[in-house]
Amino acid sequence: MKISECIELFLSYISDKSEHTIKNYRSDLNQFKDIVGDKDVEKITKADIAKFRMVLQSHKKKSSTIARKLACLNSFFEYLIDLEIVSSSPITRSHRPKISQKIPSSLSHEEIKRVINGTKTLMERVIVVLMLTTGLRSSELLGIKRGNILIEHEGKIYTTESIYTIEIKDEDILYIRVEGKGGKEREVPITGEPMKLFVEYLRFNSSEKVFPISYFSLWKMIVNLGKRCNIVLHPHKLRHTAATIALQSGAELRIIQELLGHASPITTARYAKVGQKQLLQATKALSKNIKL
Repeated sequence: MKISECIELFLSYISDKSEHTIKNYRSDLNQFKDIVGDKDVEKITKADIAKFRMVLQSHKKKSSTIARKLACLNSFFEYLIDLEIVSSSPITRSHRPKISQKIPSSLSHEEIKRVINGTKTLMERVIVVLMLTTGLRSSELLGIKRGNILIEHEGKIYTTESIYTIEIKDEDILYIRVEGKGGKEREVPITGEPMKLFVEYLRFNSSEKVFPISYFSLWKMIVNLGKRCNIVLHPHKLRHTAATIALQSGAELRIIQELLGHASPITTARYAKVGQKQLLQATKALSKNIKL
């Protein structure tokens, strides 16, 4: 993706910040784009960062101003890394200024209800509920294929081909194998009403790629949903909300890290400190907090 395209995504992501902050971010990022060119973000190098800094210095910019602009760039690349648009940041330790880490914003329980009730299509509803109950990244959600899904029903494991013949029950568990950062795989369990809603969608949509849309289409869908509900919303905010609910429900931080793909994949859980049973308890707690 071009720098200009990524700038618009990032500005939407921070749209809940003050108008002054957004204006500064837009100005800083566009200045960077103008200096290095509107190239693909994957092709931005350390040399581009150095060039940006040198140009600012040649214009006699204060060190505090340069630090602020580099902090903006740092936040921009951290966002792109989290979306897996780029694999690493070209900003080195020597470039990166010290900045405070703020807790990401999340939806309140009242806002969650408004968002779910504000969905217009089955796909919208399923995507929102899945992200709220699993904390999946956008790239992980869009990468789901039918072959990555298994259902545990009455002690037996079934593929999605069986969802047309078996009656899904509350005690059943659906597992989604997703590939996160670094190519690490993990299995995310879903239970209760969210699971039944997902199965309903799978019965309706038989394509191999479960959500056959682009990231931009997903982003636009969620942003427009937020506008209909008068809530600042983007895909990543749903992920942050899932983590917040899990924490409020009593899940330990290490379990939340595993659920969100920040730790070892569940396929090696027998050797790790976090097991499948604990992940299941975390997603059950999330499911109970999502009223459909």
